[in-house]
Amino acid sequence: MEFLKRYGFYFLVLAVVSELALPFILGRWLPGYNQVEMLISNFGETGMPTKWAFKIWEVVNGVLFILSAPAFYERFRETSNPLAGWTALLIAVFGIGDCIITGLVDRAATTEEVGFTSLLHNYASGAGFVALLIGTFLLIKLYHMEQNTWMVVLLPIIFVLSSFFMFLFAMPKIPFVSEFQVTHRGLWQRLNLFFLYLPFLLVAIGNLNGGKK
Repeated sequence: MEFLKRYGFYFLVLAVVSELALPFILGRWLPGYNQVEMLISNFGETGMPTKWAFKIWEVVNGVLFILSAPAFYERFRETSNPLAGWTALLIAVFGIGDCIITGLVDRAATTEEVGFTSLLHNYASGAGFVALLIGTFLLIKLYHMEQNTWMVVLLPIIFVLSSFFMFLFAMPKIPFVSEFQVTHRGLWQRLNLFFLYLPFLLVAIGNLNGGKK
């Protein structure tokens, strides 16, 4: 555990860089893949040549997120032990939900094929997104308790941007607004993920050498 507390932030940085690079690397192996319109999970659909690469990649990234959680707990436990624990737990939930489960469970290629596994894939991914969004809110609270003005100002802006892009990405699945045609879902998904990861990436980079930032 001491090893994870000391090097967990390195795992987080590696996981985020890996997640952001995944669609651009796998996209080179999928003719006709459109980064702006198509979703990242398309790589793991049945029949895709990238299916197993996507599955392995996501499971590895999920493990990296989980391994990073103890470092976040250690960083904030003196500020607030309960909030530090919840923050670490939410990072682990993201690693399990949006990475490991979505990597192991297939997503249906068409709406006609939607079944239990496809629903599990979608709900696990959604739970992971929400977990990091809540985690960002907890980071704002923790930095407020530490009187870190810069982070208290920056993180809410990131929180709003992440929530906005999450809404655009999720619109087709939301009752009452799903009738509106949303294009560029792939772009909104990538921007949502970038701003979801950014608060935790900032914490990790600021503490790679053990500094309290």
